[in-house]
Amino acid sequence: MNLRHSIVTRFALFFTGLIIFSILLSGYLVFRKASQVITAHSKERIMHASELAEQSFYALLNEVTNDIAVIALSPTVQQHIFQPSEKTTNDIDQLFRIILENKETYFQIRLLEADENGKEIIRFDKLDGQVLKSTNLQQKGDREYFKEALQIGKGEHYFSNINLNEEYGVISTPFTPTLRVASPIFDKNIKVGILIININLSPLYLGLDQIAGIDSQFYLIDTQGQYLYSGDRSQQFGQQTRKFQNFYSDFNVDDSSQTPPKDGFQQLTGQNGSSYLSYFRELPYFDGKRKIFLISNMDQNILLKNALSVRSESIQTLLWVCLFSILLSWFFTNLFSKKIKKITKAISNYDQGIPDDNTLPTNRKDEIGILANTFTKMKVKIDQNVLELNTALEKEQVARKQRDEFLQNMSHEMRTPLNAILGLTKLLYKNASEPQLPIINALERSSNSLAGLVYDVLDHQKLVEGKLHIQLEPTNIAELLRDIHSTYLYEAVQKGLTFNLSIDEKLETTLVQTDALRLTQIVTNLVVNAIKYTKKGSISLIASINGTENKTLNIKVKDTGVGVLPKNLNRINDRFFMEKNDLSGRYGSYGLGLSIVKQLTTLFGGTLVASSVKGKGSEFLISIPTISLATPKLTKPITSSILPLPKLSGHYNILQIEDDASTMELIKHILKLDNITLHQAQTIDEALKLINSETPDLIISDLMLENEKINTSLERWVKSKEINCPIIIISALDAEEAGTPFRKYFQKPFQIDQLKDTVYKILGSNEFKAPDFSNIYNNYDHDIPKINKVLKLLEKEFENYLKGINKIGESKDQVKWEAIIHKIIAHINNLQLTDLKEALPDKIAIVDKDHLHKINNIFAFYLCCIRAEGHLNSKVESS
Repeated sequence: MNLRHSIVTRFALFFTGLIIFSILLSGYLVFRKASQVITAHSKERIMHASELAEQSFYALLNEVTNDIAVIALSPTVQQHIFQPSEKTTNDIDQLFRIILENKETYFQIRLLEADENGKEIIRFDKLDGQVLKSTNLQQKGDREYFKEALQIGKGEHYFSNINLNEEYGVISTPFTPTLRVASPIFDKNIKVGILIININLSPLYLGLDQIAGIDSQFYLIDTQGQYLYSGDRSQQFGQQTRKFQNFYSDFNVDDSSQTPPKDGFQQLTGQNGSSYLSYFRELPYFDGKRKIFLISNMDQNILLKNALSVRSESIQTLLWVCLFSILLSWFFTNLFSKKIKKITKAISNYDQGIPDDNTLPTNRKDEIGILANTFTKMKVKIDQNVLELNTALEKEQVARKQRDEFLQNMSHEMRTPLNAILGLTKLLYKNASEPQLPIINALERSSNSLAGLVYDVLDHQKLVEGKLHIQLEPTNIAELLRDIHSTYLYEAVQKGLTFNLSIDEKLETTLVQTDALRLTQIVTNLVVNAIKYTKKGSISLIASINGTENKTLNIKVKDTGVGVLPKNLNRINDRFFMEKNDLSGRYGSYGLGLSIVKQLTTLFGGTLVASSVKGKGSEFLISIPTISLATPKLTKPITSSILPLPKLSGHYNILQIEDDASTMELIKHILKLDNITLHQAQTIDEALKLINSETPDLIISDLMLENEKINTSLERWVKSKEINCPIIIISALDAEEAGTPFRKYFQKPFQIDQLKDTVYKILGSNEFKAPDFSNIYNNYDHDIPKINKVLKLLEKEFENYLKGINKIGESKDQVKWEAIIHKIIAHINNLQLTDLKEALPDKIAIVDKDHLHKINNIFAFYLCCIRAEGHLNSKVESS
């Protein structure tokens, strides 16, 4: 047969050309897509780095603002201003010295007279780490920053321009980028002094160097383009150093309009011709009176270096692949043509019973005639294919099981970063200003929402296995629903939707016993589904309650979305039921969300009723039984910032064994105390070395290091007495899954206040005798729910006792003192509170301020122990 008549030859030539074309086209598209992805990713990195840099700058301003406000209003400064004496001079010297010694960035603090001369009253400098009091006092009346500071009013703080520090008109060496912060001191409404702190911005600049990394560059410039900060320090402060280097001229930016650069991304060109991806961010301070600009630059050549290298190598590789493909195609075309002729000849001879040495008819110019005569023989092949399909189906089922296991593992892995996000969000509340609170609240709600999504994946498996249980707790349904509404309102508005919230007035002032976490999962899944599949119109979240003591909570979610076919409404229990094979989401797949909703509602003992009109919208109504509580109004829970914690007098070493940087940083912030030294180890070897060298008083450990469990190592160290201190476990693994014998177990994400209670209980036991709860457990037959209620009442009683003691300590009322001692004595005997017994005298008259402080500290320790015991019991109850 002539090769030009062969179908094999024709198809080989066609597909060879198609493959070569596809390879070349794919290479081009991959490079273009890679460039876009790299650019987009780089923009995200630049924006994130810029946000970190901005936070560092404003954190420094907030810190010095708080410090100078406290110093200016301190009795030490006030007494020295109004009634100077040798004692006040010594006091203020000590205050200024302590401030400079404890603040790394502060290198000068001064108190000046508030007149036109601006004479320095007291001045301290920090030189080479040493704090010295200056005897050569100067007059600063001619300095611009002093004149401007005189103009600010009571309660305001002055911030200078950023420049190099000068002494007697000469730039100090080494060069010190300086920000001056001033606060006026008033005698009634008369300004009598100016307090000024000089801040060394070099540590901030080092922080910016680290944030920028090696492939990008940060700049801080003023409105004239002068470099205030640059990775190349020689560029900084060109006007003072007379080098006159300017960002606008270095990067060919037109500054003739005298308008500041706009925030956002821009393309800049350097003097060397290089193109830069630049991100501008305005940083106003001093109530907007001063502005500087943060600029992040990334060289386009560096940005696309890897992509260009891949493109160059890919072109060379593709040319060789194309050549090899042509040769290989030619070889296999000839080879397979001969094989096909032999195979078809053998099949034909077998079918017709012709001996193998007979040749095929030559009246056909291609293989079609032969294939037509042998078609019936393909039935055997079809049977074989059916067998292979069954095998493939079994493999697909195994793959689905592996997928479920993968989702389970990924959900566990997500707990660790979620733990850091939620924990650090809690810490943000400590120093947050009023305008920042809504932002932090939104961050916390979003983090909790993400945590809910993780729980969806885990909870589905638990629901299937029957391991998930409802945990009832007092809940304000109205507040819960408002949080969900505020979390997803912005997303709905972005799509042009109206998101309505209607709550029965009874729910505003009524507490009900329900599982807040599971109820939030149910409502969140319904709301997210409604927003996702509603193109226009509105979404309504409606809640009501009916009944008397045992009431039914009704929550309805309505939308004007695409709807669901009536015949498919009963199939929402199927996790991935497809209404149409070519669609996804509400258009076809109901996903895991509605399956979770249905199963959780059933777990509550409630019902889910779904109704829909295709193309007009859907309505989901859940009805859940609840138990009302006789509480007229929900009070906000006590935050961790005001929970009474004992002040420990000893110094303690704590070892954290953890390889996740975010969790390490969170623990570092939680345990940032003067009397606690925190050691952190990221490997087993480091941990063992620190255990032997530092003798920790407490160990806080993860159960996974470098993707390997360390249970065995911890248990071995305990048995061999290498570890002689308590151990707290913090892990993303479930306690049952971990199989660890350690009782103090916190699963990520954990509550910060619960961890702090446990830490203070353990450390405080070295200074106080902990309460003995054995009588409580025996009296209630170790019934954990009942014991938890007793602990809650006990916590409330101790808080009331503490308030009463403090009031009586001021009034010195002996009758009331004896009455409260009579009430407390029962707890002292039942819980064996020997420290409290020794601290409470018979006569209130001998209780002074120090004595009262000691009593407060003992109560704070006891409250810590009570809360920690409750936290531990809650884990036992939930398991």
